[in-house]
Amino acid sequence: MTGTVEGVSRYAVLVLAAGLAGCPSADPDPDPTPEPTPADICADSMAAGSVRVFATGFTGGTEGITFSPDGRLFVSRGDVVEEVWPNGQHEEVAAVPAEVGLTWWNGELIVASGDAGTGDGVGGIYAVDVDSGDTRVLATGIPGANFPAVTPWDTLLVSTPGGDEEIVEVSDDGDVSLWTTGVSSPNGIGFAADGSAAYVASTFVNPAPLWEVPIEEGVAGTPTQLASWGPGVAPDGVAMGQSGAVYIAQNLAGRIDRVDPATGEESALAEGVQFAASAAFGVGDDWDPCAIYVTSLFSEELYVVGAGEPGQGMP
Repeated sequence: MTGTVEGVSRYAVLVLAAGLAGCPSADPDPDPTPEPTPADICADSMAAGSVRVFATGFTGGTEGITFSPDGRLFVSRGDVVEEVWPNGQHEEVAAVPAEVGLTWWNGELIVASGDAGTGDGVGGIYAVDVDSGDTRVLATGIPGANFPAVTPWDTLLVSTPGGDEEIVEVSDDGDVSLWTTGVSSPNGIGFAADGSAAYVASTFVNPAPLWEVPIEEGVAGTPTQLASWGPGVAPDGVAMGQSGAVYIAQNLAGRIDRVDPATGEESALAEGVQFAASAAFGVGDDWDPCAIYVTSLFSEELYVVGAGEPGQGMP
């Protein structure tokens, strides 16, 4: 009986195998839609290095700039935050004292301020509901708070170029801790796409470096100078390209520079950007994803500069 069962089993297996061999194989899945290349994304964008004014009328100049994830653009001007539309129109959405840099975090506009409402002129961080205009103090005790940046591990780093020359870390409940003191006059901050490094511009020193700070599990390593500039430049805000390139707003020089982190090679992307302060790649359907939007510290204009590549995080 055992031999009969084994024989039937072997026969059945052979028949099944023969049947499968004679059947056409299932059609493979159709080719998936290929990921767009930078050339695809930038096909209708401004030429790299081209510059134009896209909004004006910002009396007293502007400093911070950021996009919300759904493509709303905000800038800081004096003691107010303004929203700006692609047609160049703009209006106030909230009042925040002594505004400097901006970013978007946890559904709110984050504003670095030289006065966090403590009455002693010490800076900190405000969080703003841009639809209601409501503001709240998120963190205090940050002298010279200037440029906020959301970390890959979802906290904030805040530079203090005119204060204690520290970069501090802010948690979502407002706790402030020292992140590093190894960067002179820290200002604009960007991150490598994989979170392995931060790139920090120094402003009020000569020469003025761009620093690379290695990161391991959110902890800063020893900073090294990646590039530097002489007097009359004043590196300010930073924006990151999809290639990993670091774009720096050179305030006094009135230009946007590009640095390759792999080599430290620097080049001028665009000139004629008066008092370039902060920079952000376009986000959303109504803005150019391959252009950098730039505030101007001492003029009434906002600029847009063709980068020739998408910003970090674009598909």
